[in-house]
Amino acid sequence: MLNAFTTALGGALILAAWLLPRHVAAARLRLAAALPLDAAPFIVGGALLLLTTGRPVFGGIVVFALGAGFALADWTMRETLREPAVFSEIVELPQVFTHPQLYLPFAGPGLVIGGAVMAVLAGIALLVFEPPVVAPRPVLGLLCDLAILGAVWIISREPALGAVAASMRRLKPSGEPFADSATLGPMAMQLVHCAIARAERTARRAAVPAPALLRSAQGPARPVVLVQCESFFDARRLSPAIPADMLAGFERARRSAAMFGRLEVPGWGANTMRAEFAVLSGIPETALGYDRFNPYYAFARKPLGSQVWRLRQAGYRTICVHPFDRRFFRRDLAMPALGFDRFLGLETLGGSRRPPYCSDLELAEHILRLLESEGSRSFIFAITMGNHGPWLDMHASGSASTAAFGGIPQGSELLRYLDGLRGSDRMLARLMEGLAEREDDPILAFYGDHLPSLPRAFDHFGFAEPHSDYVIWPRGESPPLRRDLPSHRLGATIVDMLLLGAGRSGTARSAGGREPVVAAVEARG
Repeated sequence: MLNAFTTALGGALILAAWLLPRHVAAARLRLAAALPLDAAPFIVGGALLLLTTGRPVFGGIVVFALGAGFALADWTMRETLREPAVFSEIVELPQVFTHPQLYLPFAGPGLVIGGAVMAVLAGIALLVFEPPVVAPRPVLGLLCDLAILGAVWIISREPALGAVAASMRRLKPSGEPFADSATLGPMAMQLVHCAIARAERTARRAAVPAPALLRSAQGPARPVVLVQCESFFDARRLSPAIPADMLAGFERARRSAAMFGRLEVPGWGANTMRAEFAVLSGIPETALGYDRFNPYYAFARKPLGSQVWRLRQAGYRTICVHPFDRRFFRRDLAMPALGFDRFLGLETLGGSRRPPYCSDLELAEHILRLLESEGSRSFIFAITMGNHGPWLDMHASGSASTAAFGGIPQGSELLRYLDGLRGSDRMLARLMEGLAEREDDPILAFYGDHLPSLPRAFDHFGFAEPHSDYVIWPRGESPPLRRDLPSHRLGATIVDMLLLGAGRSGTARSAGGREPVVAAVEARG
């Protein structure tokens, strides 16, 4: 009787582990063919644990803890990032432990840590005190684990991979995570998207090969500084209560810009690597398939055609600076693949792995010193960290102009974000000041990677715009051009401006009197 009860309880826990993520995803039961695929990870996991330990409740607790953890992560992402968990998130799992300050506050540290501790303690207690219902066979369980890993290795390579991907396509995934998690189930969606992405990756990568590096130093040498500013956007769009002079540097940049406008970015609240890859590569999301969720996950691990390679072909030194862990998002692999000669991280620039990070103003000074040492034929791409969320530990200024936000949802976080935004604006002003002193006619571009993850504050103001802002400075002879751009066109626009233009005022012109790059953007826009 006891064996039957514990077996049933273990089975119930595994069933709950499967149903909980489906509840979060509002998964339907209409596509029966996807149900076994969606349930398979839970059933296989429970069966292996039962085979290894002989204890069904222990196995059920472990599987339930994993299912609940996935459900919590999925729910948190839907609430804070407006997107479900997708298969490429697996690469970020180690970062939850190495950089917990970037992840745990969104889900609630007490809930995550407390739940993990309880699950571990319950598992240990059951492993010690629960009597086995069958004889444990750990060696056989290990052999089954190895067999499963071997099977996964085989089907992840051609020709088996093509057949698996073809069978997955018969489930007719839409490619949109919200729809597919509801139709296929959240776990089936991970497997389907992952298999199809892997099967298509080689061909998609071959369509954008990196060029053979034949450096040429022809044409004018104008340094280029491109800044990807964390969570930057013109926050004055959010509410009239935000003072008009809060972004004085950005306003001055727009008035003296070659181009400025909204930037259509691929993510909201996070997923910096999407906008980053789009700007640097010039590759639209439509060309990435399922790898668009995180191009650095696997797609950008080998050399790819990019705007960075175009500059290297023109004889430019290409340098990426990021005052943080170079391995975060595996940029240490992606940046060389995108064409960077050098990648300077925390160990070179200094700063902290935890808040407060290297301030944006301090990073501006790093950039100006680096440009001075590297010379005019240099391209510097900077990734800021100064205003990275969550906005919990910085001190708000408490100015009267923003004090009214204290009573709204996420009001204190918004205040801290706005303080950080002022720091980003000071960075832009300092860069313009420093570059204006140079005689080699620098180009400065500054853009936000995504909007900040402040969903409840934004909902309070009825603000639903998804776009960040950009500016390309300085202007030539023509007045500033306002053009909204998708992120994959920004880098190409800057490089075209450099390589197709000439001189301080952009003397290479079209018949209509505008710079060729401006005319091209107008035609596309």
